[in-house]
Amino acid sequence: MLRRNGVGQPTIARMVGVTQAAVSQILRKDERSFLNALERMGVQRNEALLVAEVLCKSLAENPAQATAVLYSFWRGLLSEGRLCAFHRSMYSQLAGCDICMSPSLERVLDEEKITVLRSLDKCVRRLEASPLFEKLIPEVGCNIVFCLKKAETVNDVAGVAGRIVVVNGRVKSVGRPSFGGSHHLASVLLRVRNHDRSVRSAIDIRNNEEVKKVLKDMGLAFGEVEPRMKVLTEEEVLQDVEDCFRGRAVEAVLHGGGIGYEPVTYLFAKNPEELVDRVLKISSRILRV
Repeated sequence: MLRRNGVGQPTIARMVGVTQAAVSQILRKDERSFLNALERMGVQRNEALLVAEVLCKSLAENPAQATAVLYSFWRGLLSEGRLCAFHRSMYSQLAGCDICMSPSLERVLDEEKITVLRSLDKCVRRLEASPLFEKLIPEVGCNIVFCLKKAETVNDVAGVAGRIVVVNGRVKSVGRPSFGGSHHLASVLLRVRNHDRSVRSAIDIRNNEEVKKVLKDMGLAFGEVEPRMKVLTEEEVLQDVEDCFRGRAVEAVLHGGGIGYEPVTYLFAKNPEELVDRVLKISSRILRV
C-alpha cells in the first residue's frame, strides 16, 4: 500500500523499521500470498486490508500510534481465540492452551483501569452490533473514549487504538480499547473536563443537518463552531471545543471543520453506557427525519 501511494523503498524501510533489502524482497512477492497466509491464520481479508490502510496513515503521522494500532488489533485476535486453531495445527501439545484468552493483562492493572476497559469494550461491541450506527460514522472513522476519575493526561484515557469504521456495510473497530488509544479525542475530553469534571466519556460522529435536528428534538444542549476555510491545527480544534463549554453546560459540540478537517459532532456523557444509549437513539431517530 505504501508503495502504491508513491512512497519509495528507502522511506518505507525507515517507516517500517526494516532494511531496504527486506522491503525489496517483500515487494517482489504477490500481495495475495500474504493475504492468503493471514486468512489461514484466522484473519479475514477485509480486516487485513483495513488494518494496513490505518497503519499507512498512522506511520506517516505518528509511528508510535501505528505500533499501538497493530498491537491492539493483534491482542484482540489473541484474546478472541481466533488464532488458536492455526497455532495448535503447528504444535499439537497446545491442545488445552488458553493463555491468550485469559485476563493476564488485567493482573497488571488496578481495579479502576480494569473497570474502564471492560465498560468501554462492551460499549464498542454494542456499536459494532448496531445496524443503525453506520450512518453516524464520519468518513475518517470515529472513536469513543472513557477516562479515569482523576485523568490528567491522554494515557489516563482509554480509547480504541485505531478507529471505528465501516467495512462492507458493517461497523468494525480496528483493535480493542486501551489506555492512550486515541490521542485526539482523549485531548478533546481532557479540555472539556477543565470545565466539567463529571464528564468522563466522549465520541465523535457525523455533523450534518439531520444530526443537528435530532439533537434539538431530543432537547440536548449543544455548542456550534462554524466551518472555516483554512487548515486547522489540533490546538485550534481543542480550543474551539473548550470555548463552547465556557460559562454554560453543553452535551455536544457541532464543529464545522476546515480544510482537511471533516465536520464532526462531539458528544459527551458521564460514562460510555449513557453515551452509547444516546448515540443509538440519535441513529434511530435519523431514520424518521
